Amino acid sequence: MKPTIFFKNRRPNLISVWVLAFYMLTLWLVPPAAADSPDVVNIGVGTKGKYVVVNARLVDGFTKKILEAILNGVPMGFTFEIELRKANTIWMDSLVSSNKVRHRVQFDSLKKAYKFSEFGKNVKRKIITRKENRYQQLMLNLKDIPIAPIYELDPNEKYYVRVKADLETDRFWFPFNYIFFFVPFSEFETSWAQTSPLAIDPDLNLSKQASSSKNRKNTLSKALIRSFNK
Repeated sequence: MKPTIFFKNRRPNLISVWVLAFYMLTLWLVPPAAADSPDVVNIGVGTKGKYVVVNARLVDGFTKKILEAILNGVPMGFTFEIELRKANTIWMDSLVSSNKVRHRVQFDSLKKAYKFSEFGKNVKRKIITRKENRYQQLMLNLKDIPIAPIYELDPNEKYYVRVKADLETDRFWFPFNYIFFFVPFSEFETSWAQTSPLAIDPDLNLSKQASSSKNRKNTLSKALIRSFNK
């Protein structure tokens, strides 16, 4: 089944917005309880078609207050920064390619549905779901994110992928862009998490792989990638 696209945005009633704004401000002025720090885990690197792709998961990304804010119609976004780097033994590691992927969700109280979007380089999705666990899964997971064409990688070199995430607040609509100035969400940023060294398998026939991928567009292959333990 094809995912449902966004409903058209409606301009919120001004009185309702200010009532909600007052509620959110008083909610976050209460000192936060101790919580686990968010972290990026389960970074996987493979190939799909002609691209090297990345999978990853953000854990402890939703606090109680973030979940409450979403239910009250506050748009929330996670920004994932993904880098493919070449591991150099003498000089500093060099950046080969990068991708910035933004996940955003907003609850439509009239439709009782969560509107999710994912945007990045060669990445674009819009999905609506009524299931809370579904939108959380979409928000916290990166799946098959293209990071670089396969031909750009040298089989004689070692590479690694690193990922970090942070809560995006600078794009919130009025008045939440002002409310969040007082909220310590600017501290919501993970450390870089990275894979062990990787390399393209030199024994693999890339041209054969490219031609056969036309018949397996949705198949993720990890055959091209060799991993070296640290």
